[in-house]
Amino acid sequence: MSLDRTLVGTVLFGALTLSVYGSLPGVAGGAIATAIGVAATIRGVENVSDWWRLFTTESVPLRESITTDGLVRVHGTVRPPQSGDTLVSPIRGEECVAYEYNITRQVQGTGDPSMDAGMEYSPFMVSDGTAEIYVNPTDESLSLNHEINTVTGSELLERIDEARLDLDPSAHTDSGLFNNPVELVEGTLGVGERIHIVGKARTAPERRAAGADAVMTPKEGRLIVANDEPQSAALRTGARGLFLLVLGILLSGFGLVAFMTNVGSLIEILQVIGSV
Repeated sequence: MSLDRTLVGTVLFGALTLSVYGSLPGVAGGAIATAIGVAATIRGVENVSDWWRLFTTESVPLRESITTDGLVRVHGTVRPPQSGDTLVSPIRGEECVAYEYNITRQVQGTGDPSMDAGMEYSPFMVSDGTAEIYVNPTDESLSLNHEINTVTGSELLERIDEARLDLDPSAHTDSGLFNNPVELVEGTLGVGERIHIVGKARTAPERRAAGADAVMTPKEGRLIVANDEPQSAALRTGARGLFLLVLGILLSGFGLVAFMTNVGSLIEILQVIGSV
């Protein structure tokens, strides 16, 4: 009889232990989903806020923006701080101060379509004839208008500069993946291009901003740099923000429910184990 009780206790303890390990993935998955959802919600709120700034901020000349206390919208032409301080975009080969690209292939069924993606930017000057402002953006500041082209795998090798990409065409060629169409997406902030910026101008130039009348950075306020029409940039930013906001709320809600449910089950199982 004692042996039977011991055997039953051992089996019960083993089953409860397996239940603990079965609940842990749910707890971890719920926590991860909640964290991703919260991050997406925050980014969505920021994008919706950017949409409102792009839509409502008054446009002024660069000279006037320097003496204005608060957010302003300015328009001007881009140039590098020094003649050699430029980048070259990897797909179109354009001289620019910022670029963002994404290369994906069309796949059948499941599989990762991404082949390569990246972003690079540098400080630049913007001028409108009244003043020059040194702009030091971040990746979150840039709202670039993208050009999309679909090519075949063989055309891809002719269109891109492999030296500037983290891409090994031979690996894809050997696997036969280049038989599928490839989508090239690239946005640039070109030298000589006319852009609009929402931000705050500060009159004390940074050491690297010699010759500038003022500087604009995210430190002075939420900085938005866009290279298409203000209305188009506002709509694009607002749509992205709304999507992220809805996705973030749903994902965080789902993750929180999964986390709480599995944590509750885990606590009950641990209590049972403690009483065995």
